[in-house]
Amino acid sequence: MLEPLDALTNRVNDLVALVRHLREENHQLRTQLANAQAEAGALRERMAVASQRLDALLEQLPQSDGA
Repeated sequence: MLEPLDALTNRVNDLVALVRHLREENHQLRTQLANAQAEAGALRERMAVASQRLDALLEQLPQSDGA
């Protein structure tokens, strides 16, 4: 009578441990995603600034009359 109950208890404990592990992993992944998104935003901003600087430099170049 106790063997099935012990087996069920062990399975429930394993399931609880798995859920805890998956929650922790999920938290870590969400943190990594937030960091990656912040880094991507910073890189987009840097690219926009660089593009503006290049446009400004191109405007300073003398125009050629021929093609």
